[in-house]
Amino acid sequence: MHYKIAFYDFGSTAIMHRHLIGMARSEGASLSFCAMQPNPYYRAITREALDPADILDVFSALPRSQTRGDSSVLDSYQGGFIEDLAALKRTLRRDRSGNWWFDHGIATYQLYREFLSRREATHLFMPTIETPEAKIAVAVARELGMGVIVPTDMRNVSGGYFACDCTETPPLYAEATPETRARAAQFVRDFREKPLPARRLPEVKPNDPDYEIIERHLPPFWKRSLRFAQAAFERSDLFEPAIIRLSLMRNFAWIREPIRGQRARRNAAQYDIGDVADLPKRFIYYPLHFTPEASINTPAPFYVDQMRAIDALRLAMPNGCILVAKEHPACLPLRSTAFLRKLRQLPGVVVANVKMSSLELMKRAALTATVTGTAALEAFLLGRPAVLLGPAIPSWLIGPHPPANDVRAAIAGAIDKPPTDEFVVERLAKFLSVRYPFAYGSVHEPGEPVLRRGNMRNMWEALKDHLERERRAKERIGAPPAASLAASR
Repeated sequence: MHYKIAFYDFGSTAIMHRHLIGMARSEGASLSFCAMQPNPYYRAITREALDPADILDVFSALPRSQTRGDSSVLDSYQGGFIEDLAALKRTLRRDRSGNWWFDHGIATYQLYREFLSRREATHLFMPTIETPEAKIAVAVARELGMGVIVPTDMRNVSGGYFACDCTETPPLYAEATPETRARAAQFVRDFREKPLPARRLPEVKPNDPDYEIIERHLPPFWKRSLRFAQAAFERSDLFEPAIIRLSLMRNFAWIREPIRGQRARRNAAQYDIGDVADLPKRFIYYPLHFTPEASINTPAPFYVDQMRAIDALRLAMPNGCILVAKEHPACLPLRSTAFLRKLRQLPGVVVANVKMSSLELMKRAALTATVTGTAALEAFLLGRPAVLLGPAIPSWLIGPHPPANDVRAAIAGAIDKPPTDEFVVERLAKFLSVRYPFAYGSVHEPGEPVLRRGNMRNMWEALKDHLERERRAKERIGAPPAASLAASR
């Protein structure tokens, strides 16, 4: 069966896609490709690999004169259009009205739908979903009957899998087997004896060809700066001045570190509890999230404001409970001190010292609550009660997240009925059935785990296997394969 994969080239992910295209062609695989490029920075490497007709240069193609969006075109939109517009990862400084974002979203939706339909793509490969435009792309793919492929890190479990939507839902073929049950039982025993970190990257072995870094396609700083300036002049209507500040902070760490260091020291002093011996007798543990971040903005934009999540929990928790919040270590130099001070003023809320052990808090808590955080997954693996306010891997494992008007019942139910060991093993076994041995993350992150030769080959082999397993799963349930759906459009 022939598939046509549309890559969503967000930022530097185009580099990873370029390597996957090369591997497919070297094998003569029954795959063809096209690409949507919302950013202009890696145009050149995509143009080396694909015909111009198979590339949607979104940056150039979006209308320069914005017109009022016609909401009637959204009749067949899959999901919530306004919710998708709320998935902004950062608060941008340019003063754009709600009408601007609405019209921009309509124009993006129409552009994506026309391109994917015209190119008869069967699958949309979404390596990063952290913007309104990315969520709109997924909605278009679902509307057109395309398969959605989202490489996703498996957190504490390690490895990766291909989610099928914006909320990390595992693919159709997830199914517990005797072999994965045995692995899951052993994993749980090992985890409870020695918990694993939230993200586990493969160990790099010197002189092993599999750990060589393949072509990074990373231009020197001066060339990146020139490219940045060219993009700003090309589409001044889309350019965000805040990106200049973010770029400087990213490339000149010596500018930001003194400022962040001072804030971190100030924020570290904002706590009520410094030792586990001082914890309340009965409490709900809420680890603060790194925000804004794709892990919340994409699946649960309502809770990007952490105060909403804290209010939802403290106003719904049982009498006699206290909400214990702890800052995310990575946010210590980023979050405003005013936020933490305000948090300490709320009745029913106390702040724990950032140095306190999160695992110890999970073990002692009546409940661990997060929006989409890994802490809930860790509590679940420990056999402790946990609840999530938004959809993500942990909520798929633990159980559905509660609607906003039913948080009280969800909290009470989770506290009264902690997960049994049998339930934990069965859910983890189903999760392990979709695991592949590749590390997924950002290209050009420290250590370059993605662009290692062996890792890219593992991802390519996993992609081929995923397409075949997805096809067989759809045949079992009587759903038409993606290729057939594309042909019918």
